[in-house]
Amino acid sequence: MRTFEQLDANKDGKLSLDEFLKVAEPPYSHDGAGVPPLEERRARARAEFENLDTNRDGFVERAEAEALVQAEFNQYDTNRDNKITEPELRLIIQQALQRAAAQRQQAEAQRRQGLVAINDFIDMQLREADKLDKSGDGKVTRDEFVSVVAGPPDGPQAKGLPPYDLRRQIALRKFQEIDTNKDGVLDRVELTAHAVEQFKQMDLNKDRFLNEEEFKKAQEAEGAKLRALAQTLAPAQQAPRPAPAPAQPRPAPPPSGLAPGLPQGTR
Repeated sequence: MRTFEQLDANKDGKLSLDEFLKVAEPPYSHDGAGVPPLEERRARARAEFENLDTNRDGFVERAEAEALVQAEFNQYDTNRDNKITEPELRLIIQQALQRAAAQRQQAEAQRRQGLVAINDFIDMQLREADKLDKSGDGKVTRDEFVSVVAGPPDGPQAKGLPPYDLRRQIALRKFQEIDTNKDGVLDRVELTAHAVEQFKQMDLNKDRFLNEEEFKKAQEAEGAKLRALAQTLAPAQQAPRPAPAPAQPRPAPPPSGLAPGLPQGTR
């Protein structure tokens, strides 16, 4: 109620909305870590004002404010002896903390709808790797990796794809990137580490979740990377051969008979 008196700037015994909203500002509320921004605090204060203004006259009168205090006191005074003991206070605080934790969990669950956490992303990557493991030994060999990632060498399924040799070189580069211990096989540890690194690069806003936009940007970045790598690996086009020089006219053959320069009639 001392706060009520401080907010009542014109001392008329009641608070207008403008007076009440001051509770969201210093010295009653300060900005800081974990504190909602000013506009959110004002929105909450506005909602609280509407709850307190039970007679809907646009003011919070002292009796209305005292009714709230009394209601809160009764909430803590569980045995209705008109006093609040330490066990009662502890019980109410524990209940409030439990409600706050449940609200946070609910808000987090709602926020995560449509998002992918790092554990989910790792599981996705490992399931895709399992499809490459044709032998079922829990490891992906170089041949198993390349045969799937590079795609078919020919046939209808290869139509419209880059040359197979180029695709195979790109697949080998990718395999070498994941195969950190260079033993020629990809194990679960290497695949998990690669998935974690991918997740960190894709999580642009660093909120520990991947959204649809981040997946889209990651696909675009991977496409650009592959195109640049393809240009690097593609054999340089052969320089055009110079046009052949025009043929020089051959000298006319000597006339048949005696060698030129000799007098005629010489034998």
